[in-house]
Amino acid sequence: MSGGARLPDFVRRGLPAALLLVVAASMVATLSPTEIVRRGSLLLRSLAGETISAAETTGFWFDPSYAVFLEEVRRRTRKDATIAIVVPPFPSAYVYQAAYQLTPRRVVEPGRETEATFVAAYRYQYRNVPNTDVIELPHGALFRR
Repeated sequence: MSGGARLPDFVRRGLPAALLLVVAASMVATLSPTEIVRRGSLLLRSLAGETISAAETTGFWFDPSYAVFLEEVRRRTRKDATIAIVVPPFPSAYVYQAAYQLTPRRVVEPGRETEATFVAAYRYQYRNVPNTDVIELPHGALFRR
C-alpha cells in the first residue's frame, strides 16, 4: 500500500483463506450432493494410491464406455501411429478425448483415413470374420491399414 500503511497481520493471513472458502463454496453450489460424494470417493481412492479408470472420471460424462474403447486402442497401437477415428458427430468431446487419451499418437478425423496406419471405429458391430487386419475391441474395432 502507498504511504507506508500496512494491513493488520490477521487480515493478511486470513484474507487468502477467506477467499479460498468463497471459491470452494461457489464451486460446490454447482454440484449435486451425489456428485460431491462421487468426487470425494474418487479423491480418497486416488490418495490411497488406487488407479482410477478413465471411465470413472468426469472427462467421459457423455459416454463412459468410450473410455474403455480408447484405452484398448491406446494399448494396441504404437506411440508413433496415426489413427483415424470413426465416432458419433456429437458431442465434439469424442474427437477431443481421442486426441487427448491417445497422445502421442496422431489422431485424424474421418475423411483422412489415407493418412492413418489404423482406423478405430467406435460402436462398430464386429462380425467374427477371419481377418488379421481387424481387431475386435470392446465397443468397436481397430483396422490396420
